[in-house]
Amino acid sequence: MKPSVEIAGAGIAGLTTALAFAQKGWRVRVHEQHGTPRILRAGIHIWENGLRVLDALGVLPRVIAGAIPVSRHESRDHDGRAFASSQFGRTFRLYVPLRETVLLALHDALIATGGEVVFNSRAVAADPQGSLHLAGGSSWRADLVVGADGVNSPVRDSLGLLKWRRPANQFGYRATIRREPRELESEVGRAHCENWNGSRRLLYAPCTAELAHVQLTSLAGDSSGTAVPIDHDFWRALFPDLGWIIDRIPEDGCGDWFEIFRLEGWSSGRVTLVGGAAGAQPPFLGQGGGCSMMSAFVLAHLIDREGDVLNGIAAWEMQERPFAEWVQRIACWYGQLALLPASARTVVLKALNASEWVTRQTLLVAACRDATATRRNSPNPASNLPIYPLIH
Repeated sequence: MKPSVEIAGAGIAGLTTALAFAQKGWRVRVHEQHGTPRILRAGIHIWENGLRVLDALGVLPRVIAGAIPVSRHESRDHDGRAFASSQFGRTFRLYVPLRETVLLALHDALIATGGEVVFNSRAVAADPQGSLHLAGGSSWRADLVVGADGVNSPVRDSLGLLKWRRPANQFGYRATIRREPRELESEVGRAHCENWNGSRRLLYAPCTAELAHVQLTSLAGDSSGTAVPIDHDFWRALFPDLGWIIDRIPEDGCGDWFEIFRLEGWSSGRVTLVGGAAGAQPPFLGQGGGCSMMSAFVLAHLIDREGDVLNGIAAWEMQERPFAEWVQRIACWYGQLALLPASARTVVLKALNASEWVTRQTLLVAACRDATATRRNSPNPASNLPIYPLIH
């Protein structure tokens, strides 16, 4: 008989996991608590690492059809002056497609491969022997159970794997806005741009010719910066040159308080965790999706390579967990630039931008990794490094 996997959560992590196992001949079933795919009107950063995974799974052409490749990333101050800039090329790519485009591409490919997605099916717990328990009392037993059910994962918490959970003391509001054709001809309209004013940040990322992804971030205690619906007048005063962006930000965007947490382990018996359930990270590096896809892809690869579920899980966690936790640390460190004076932050960003080696070892360490290669190189962070600076 085919080996089987039951997966909780039909987000990007869950569907990537499902498709990777389905393509290796597994019997796959995904349980999603909502009645339809979780469509959010927001973009998602997919760097080279995630693009390689999507390519290996055969869905990349559909994901990037119509999406604009990012050719340049800039950091600007509140008056529009660029103080750091990076170029992208054919061998190192970044796209910001709509999240729904990625989800539907993975979902449709999974169904075409023989996998199953069950909607209105909410996972509430799992046990190490390989059973997924659902609301209503039913259970499904499988060779492998995967919790891809997000940062508030019931699967994770039912196994007692959470070690600690802390607020990152920052808030983000994200939405998509319409673009005008003439904006494709302007420097700002084409660039992936991070705009700073004090501790507040406005990120503008082109998605398609018609849409762009926008995220506003601010610190805890900043009542105007964290207000939802957003105060358009407040943000327009902070970034007077970006009124054309701010005026289009809708009131039905998604606001989130960022969190970080650490687990005792990523697995228990035949149950593993991927995506946000395993390790949430603030979105400052744009690596949440990429790291989730890499982790899911490698899980299927290593279990298939080992020929044994438990040995494959052990090899996977030993390889992937240190790397993912290192990326999480870097994301938190980068987010804390918001606490620095503007002059100091400019110096740091210029220094990072000045050295390609430093950038690739820090901000782009995840983006540069090829999880689809046979041989993988991961950073080996010193065990005595503090988990996070005590700046909070």
